[in-house]
Amino acid sequence: MPKRTPPEILSCQTVAKSKLFAVEALDLRFSNGEHRTYERMKPSGRDAVMVVPVTEQGDLLLVREYAAGTERYELGFPKG
Repeated sequence: MPKRTPPEILSCQTVAKSKLFAVEALDLRFSNGEHRTYERMKPSGRDAVMVVPVTEQGDLLLVREYAAGTERYELGFPKG
């Protein structure tokens, strides 16, 4: 498999910030010349972890929790 060249970061600007994370806008230039702006969430200096619980039978265990972003309950792995 050929190695892909990562895009060049032309600029990075914080566009929003809270106690838990910051939102950054990244202006990128890809190797084919395309320009795109991506947004990413960065933690605000706090460590976090996600657990992937697997039973001896190979089953994955999920938790149902409220997701404020989608305003509904969703299944997911334990995290914090």
